Amino acid sequence: MLLTPEAQRRNQRQALTATLLVAGTAGWLTWLIPPLWPLLGLSPVTYWWVRRPYVRRMTILRQPFPGEQEEILRTHVAFFLALDEPGKIRFRQLMQIFLDEVQITGIRTDVDETVRVLVAASAVIPVFGFHDWEYHRLREVLIYPDAFDDAYQTRGGSNEHILGMVGLHHLSGVMILSKPALLAGFSSQPGTQNVGVHEFAHLVEQEAGEYGLPPEVPWMAVRQWARYVARELAHPSSRRTHINNYAYTNEHEFFAVLAEYFFTSPDLLKQRDPALYTLLRDLFHQDTEALLPTLPWRRRGLSRNAPCPCGSGDKYKHCCLKKAGTNSRSTESKANAPNTQTNAPPQDTDTPFTT
Repeated sequence: MLLTPEAQRRNQRQALTATLLVAGTAGWLTWLIPPLWPLLGLSPVTYWWVRRPYVRRMTILRQPFPGEQEEILRTHVAFFLALDEPGKIRFRQLMQIFLDEVQITGIRTDVDETVRVLVAASAVIPVFGFHDWEYHRLREVLIYPDAFDDAYQTRGGSNEHILGMVGLHHLSGVMILSKPALLAGFSSQPGTQNVGVHEFAHLVEQEAGEYGLPPEVPWMAVRQWARYVARELAHPSSRRTHINNYAYTNEHEFFAVLAEYFFTSPDLLKQRDPALYTLLRDLFHQDTEALLPTLPWRRRGLSRNAPCPCGSGDKYKHCCLKKAGTNSRSTESKANAPNTQTNAPPQDTDTPFTT
């Protein structure tokens, strides 16, 4: 996601290769059909087009980091607070690029700066340990006012149990997050659930499968993880008592749920299963237990009696925190869970999806 020297060189090579290819093709066509000589002008256009995303990123990173976003990070995101100063600078830069390139849209709810920052933080945290890697497939994050059902509706019924999802097919490039669940994941209340990290962990897994693993992830760790998950899902051990049962839905949910533990309560995870913690440390290329040894800053987050950041005017404990607590645990990824794919578009006239 950042403009590393490797990424810059790779982009320049791609731009030059594309330019030479277009120039050669245009020259050949001009030789055959002289009136086509204006095609030669496509060469510089091609170079600019390939270089454009990186030039834009350089422009974005030259802009000062907004003070409001800095305050939100320091108030809500313990991971950011635990970083040293170079780490904080890198975290801010990753956020700036993410917020510039991924649209965050509220569906029947407002999206304020707190929501935008927490979505971006959710995206940065799982990939912070990777040097030169990014989300290729994500175009937009939709923020829903509450949990939703299998038809992506929020009507207040008992079937609304999904707090987040990433999509394929007609939802390709889209993530949906419940606003109360997103806020609750970064609240000051101790816990192991963070719907933002959960869903971006799903996206990390999808990206790795399609574009290849980040170079920092050793193949041996991947093999050990695959064997561990297969064994655990086939014959759950006594360790299951401290892992949310939703992790045992399938191997994808196991990865996403354990990612939540790894980034929210690494000390608990390492204490109860050191081998599992080590596997996740190698997969994410981060040592969160060393970074967050006691988690004291989590108590500096949003107070239960503070005004709810969703703008309702109620106290946080009576609004978004309560909503997140009453919804059942189901940060379900439609893209990964077996037999849950659907191509039927939502029927609500306010829905962002179309056939």
